Amino acid sequence: MPEVSQVHVNVALTNVSLAYRNPAFISDLVAPPVNVRKQQDKYFVYDSDREAFRSTDDRRAPGAEANEVDFALSSDSYYCQDHALVSVIPDEERENADPAIQPDIDRTEFLTDKIDLNKEIELADVVATDSSLPGTTLSGSDQWSDADSDPLIAVEDGKASIISQVQVNPNTLVLPYDVYTKVRTHDKIVSRVHYSGAQVPTAQVLAELFDVERVLVPRAVKNTALPGHAASMSYVWGKNAFLCYVPPRAALKTVSFGLSFVWTAAPGSMGGRVVETWRENARKSDIIRVQRYYDQKVIASAAIYVWKSAVA
Repeated sequence: MPEVSQVHVNVALTNVSLAYRNPAFISDLVAPPVNVRKQQDKYFVYDSDREAFRSTDDRRAPGAEANEVDFALSSDSYYCQDHALVSVIPDEERENADPAIQPDIDRTEFLTDKIDLNKEIELADVVATDSSLPGTTLSGSDQWSDADSDPLIAVEDGKASIISQVQVNPNTLVLPYDVYTKVRTHDKIVSRVHYSGAQVPTAQVLAELFDVERVLVPRAVKNTALPGHAASMSYVWGKNAFLCYVPPRAALKTVSFGLSFVWTAAPGSMGGRVVETWRENARKSDIIRVQRYYDQKVIASAAIYVWKSAVA
């Protein structure tokens, strides 16, 4: 008779996966999580034609009807895909592991990191390739690595673009590490920072200078080499900078560049994450599977402005 493996949702390891956060990732910071009860459903889109901002004659003559106005209501949908990876812990490894080695926790963190890395790469690819996102491709003296450029003026132009379209003041500037190192050492930035009395252009200082709530500096890297070949590392976000609006919390009738719909009601999940373990006697091994249910979507494309190839 075939062996039957008992799958167990490991709450303790799920807590590890939920708590483990790689500080290099920013996808959940610019596309904040929204907890949903169904894996697939719809959400409403209010007034996509900006009727609320259209001037309409509201003068009414005595005895006449007032001019009638209304707004469009449409919908879009999400589907929280199951993102899962497994790893094997052979009995030999468990028995020979030194006290400092924690096979279950190590595997859980390893798998969690890989799933979150894929989420980061997915959003970075959207920013780099989605033609519906406003922005420009810089070259030559316009690139922020060039002394003749002015990143501050460029960011102000990006702000104006966002405000004119969605009437919110962008609050998040994302400078990938390659861009950040050039901007913080740019002569025009350094001179402005020193004029303000600050000594070092840190991310916090740059946030004040660019008049945004925060400057995020993603440092996540990916290995693009094929398995079995020498590692070839590159930054996930490359050299594309962007400015966007991220609400303090996702809510009804709130503008946001992007959202991550998270199926928190998935069986056995905590915060949309599940860690399952089971025994496979035929392999003399324990198996760990980490899952995360989410759908990362652009909600308001006009709430972002992208500078592709921001630096050389």
